[in-house]
Parts: sequence; C-alpha cells; structure tokens
Amino acid sequence: MHAFLFILALFAGTFLPLQMGLNAMVTLHWSQSAPLSSLISFAVGTIVLSFFVFASRIPIPALATSTVPWYAWLGGLLGAIGVTTLTYLAPRIGALAMISLLICGQLFASVVLDHFGIVGYPLRPVTLMRALGLVMLICGAYLVNRY
Repeated sequence: MHAFLFILALFAGTFLPLQMGLNAMVTLHWSQSAPLSSLISFAVGTIVLSFFVFASRIPIPALATSTVPWYAWLGGLLGAIGVTTLTYLAPRIGALAMISLLICGQLFASVVLDHFGIVGYPLRPVTLMRALGLVMLICGAYLVNRY
C-alpha cells in the first residue's frame, strides 16, 4: 500500500504543470487575466467536487459544531493565491523553471513545518541528511534553470 501511495503522489504531481499550462492557455486565448483564469479553474473544480461529494453521499457537518481553528480555513486563500501566481508564471518562465522553483519553496516550507510540528504535522526534526537533500534539490533547481 505504501508504494501505491508514493506512485499516486507522483501521478498527482504531474497534474500541476499541466493544470498551470491549461490555465495559462485560458488566460492567453480568452481572459487575459491570471486571476480570472484561476477563478474559472476553481469554479470547474468546485462543480466536479460537488458532484463527487453528492454522488458519494458524504455527510456535510454543520459549521456551527465545527472545532476547526479559524486559520485552517485559509487553505482556500493560499490555494487561490498559489494557482493564480502559477498561472501567471507558467507562460513567462516555463514549466521546468516554475515547477523546480515551486518544489524548492515547498520543500523549504515542509522542512520548517515538520521541524516545528506546525498546523498538525508530526514533529520530524531537521537532520543533516534532510538538510543535505534539500541543498541538493536546490542545486538541481539551479542547474535546470541555469542550463
């Protein structure tokens, strides 16, 4: 099962550069606006997820009984900012530069989140090997962007 989850994560990772390229096409050929193209992308995703949730009969809990911290709802805001930014960047810097830099940013944030156990992640301290891996990935991003 563990290998399946890794493969699923790799597979899902292929969607991001494709999604940004498609969003950029909407910007170029229709909206001339990365935020508007991102809104369309989120609207389509909302419609698809709505059908999935209702077809799956997933119960929707009442917000009044929610114990979710207020800041947890900021995930949607971060998603909107991220998708809009990547939609803007995709046609300007290309898929490889965009994704390699995105991954470096994600890895840096992930190391910090894990090290301090922020937003519910389990504590996983930074080790020498993790730091070395992060440095190697940053070097890889540098190389693919420089050459």
